[in-house]
Amino acid sequence: MKPDNPWLQISADDYEKHMSSPNVAQLQLLSDIFANALTEYSPDSVGVLGCTAGYGFERLINSNVGTVVGIDINLTYLAECKAWFIEDVQNLNLICADLNEFELVDSAFDLIHAALIFEYIDVDKLLLKISNWLKPNGVLIVVLQLPGKTASPVSDTENESIKLLNSIMKLVSLEEFNKTINSCGLIEVNSYVHKIFSGKSFYVGSYRKKVIPISS
Repeated sequence: MKPDNPWLQISADDYEKHMSSPNVAQLQLLSDIFANALTEYSPDSVGVLGCTAGYGFERLINSNVGTVVGIDINLTYLAECKAWFIEDVQNLNLICADLNEFELVDSAFDLIHAALIFEYIDVDKLLLKISNWLKPNGVLIVVLQLPGKTASPVSDTENESIKLLNSIMKLVSLEEFNKTINSCGLIEVNSYVHKIFSGKSFYVGSYRKKVIPISS
């Protein structure tokens, strides 16, 4: 884990203010996408990659999810997540790790939620890991920021620390993403594009892990 990673220099407060500011308005969007996935797939075990301080975890309160694992590179984010949700979200496990380096046991999750994380990660490497981490028929929910002609990748707000992300953020080619995801044994269930008033567009995709028949 590189100590100069910009994600280690952005406070949870700055992140929340940025994502919920009127000209960004992404915090509620991501929370709604997460809630819809929980309703549609009714998972027993959920992994949230890049969980930050648990924004959206309020949707897990009083849910039927049995186990939740949140992974983030920033330990301060996880401390805040724990303070907010450890008593209300059952079997909440929080792991501080760099997803580029992190390894986990195979077949751990019914659902993995990965929102706005591939822009900062080795895409091919992480997709292969996710394929292994999903149970057979498990589902991956992906949110990708699409390239735009007008809106800059990192929106301008009063939170100056967020601008540090410009040095590491790389928008993902949807065509290349889907090629890789198919090669990892994940099949698209559904997808759509959500455009917000700032001009930014987000791809939301659901992918299911193929079950390989056992030969007799």
